[in-house]
Amino acid sequence: MPKIYRVVGEATTGMKFRLEVVGEKPYDAVEKAYSLIGSRHKLSRTQIRIREVSVISPEEARSEDVKILMNIDKVIRY
Repeated sequence: MPKIYRVVGEATTGMKFRLEVVGEKPYDAVEKAYSLIGSRHKLSRTQIRIREVSVISPEEARSEDVKILMNIDKVIRY
């Protein structure tokens, strides 16, 4: 069952971030954070520092996208 993870970190440019992502394991959440921050801000993985990864409840989540993803029962791929 997927969980909601809050990933907190910073980049070498001085930018701080807090993301909420859905994943099976903390490793999945970290990989998603690297992917999102790297693509949005053109940063490599060595320029991104992850400080904390924690599981949060759906009530604590601020992101509407994450809340919607947690309510999906099944995904059908064509």
